[in-house]
Amino acid sequence: MRKVWTASSETTFHDSKTFMDYLHGDVKKDESGLACAYEYARESRGLWKAAKERDRLLRKILNVSCEKVVRWVVGRDARRGRPHPPWEWRFLMCRSFPMKDWKALSNEERRRISKRYDTRPVPPLYMPDLLWTPQAVAMLSKFKELADASTPPIPEVQPGQKPPPMRPVPAMALKGGSVYWCLFEVSFSDSQDRLKDRFLAWLKQPAIERLWRKHKGQGRGKASAPVRVVKSRHHWDDVYHCLFEVNLSARKGDLRQQFRKWLPTPENRKRLKRYGKQKRGTTGDSLDRLRDLAAWRLYREMGNDCEKANRFADENRRTFKSWAEVYTTSKKVNGRWPYSPGEPRPFHGAKPVKSKDAPFTPANEADLYSCDEDYRHAKQRAMQHLSDSFPREFRKPGSAMARMFTALRKIAKMTS
Repeated sequence: MRKVWTASSETTFHDSKTFMDYLHGDVKKDESGLACAYEYARESRGLWKAAKERDRLLRKILNVSCEKVVRWVVGRDARRGRPHPPWEWRFLMCRSFPMKDWKALSNEERRRISKRYDTRPVPPLYMPDLLWTPQAVAMLSKFKELADASTPPIPEVQPGQKPPPMRPVPAMALKGGSVYWCLFEVSFSDSQDRLKDRFLAWLKQPAIERLWRKHKGQGRGKASAPVRVVKSRHHWDDVYHCLFEVNLSARKGDLRQQFRKWLPTPENRKRLKRYGKQKRGTTGDSLDRLRDLAAWRLYREMGNDCEKANRFADENRRTFKSWAEVYTTSKKVNGRWPYSPGEPRPFHGAKPVKSKDAPFTPANEADLYSCDEDYRHAKQRAMQHLSDSFPREFRKPGSAMARMFTALRKIAKMTS
């Protein structure tokens, strides 16, 4: 069987000097969210490929900044129709990404990444590609007509040559006059303010700006009204396909106001309340996800052997260096500090082990995970976070999409 690619195919994580920091939760609270995003981005094969292309160009082209090269690489991929995450690609502007751990970066490197993270642009509401989204085509007959008219013929390609990329066809069709059918993928794990900003970013896109200028002054009607909301079948639970009527002859202020009025409707309030709690978490959630990722990396690099992974974690377990470290990393039990300097530290989230068949084991002596199944559960949690962060790379396609991929592979074999 062909070996499945993981980031451990590119580097060995557990050899890093800062690897144990993630198992112990030794990440600053104000950096934990960004550190989590950075470490999970290191698992993306697409970003590893982009980083190799970045390094190749930096060796080839002298006197050019890393940031300028990254912008060129990402812009070229965008022209080829290869979508990138909204902001994770900015990690590529750090020359040490993806080889170094977040904790192994210099203070200056972390400061620059934090600055880019804080000022990242809000991505516009995503419009699915009609050629790759059967559910979108099924929602509206005009979308089907648009997809059929835009489907390119399969070219005859000589062996060894790559076929030209297929141009994306966004789910937007003219209904009549200045009114357009627009299909958006709306993630209700975002806050209301975030969704408003994303809708505004969609209005500011050059293509939409041109349409708005074209229809400006042609009449004032309903600015934007939801036609129907259908839960996505091939995406995750918090994402819905939302079909809008958008009148691009209306003022932008009216369009924004109409969108704001739609968000607080009863059904949307329920979704925002339900999915917002699932995604927006606390610092502890970021540290939990970092521990899960580190445990999965250790487990797979030890040949999926629980005993070897636990032995490595125990042998490299950190100890309390001072009372100040005891005060900041632990809590009092029955009015007393449970540990003292020189004693081993517990792993992040560890609890004492109580069992009838075995003696009591305090939290600072408990194994990272007790069995292979616990390690696999950590992997599942890490994979779930990866699928949320990089859905196009880590989320499995639905049944309709899988059938389409199978048909395309058969066509490719026939034409090769």
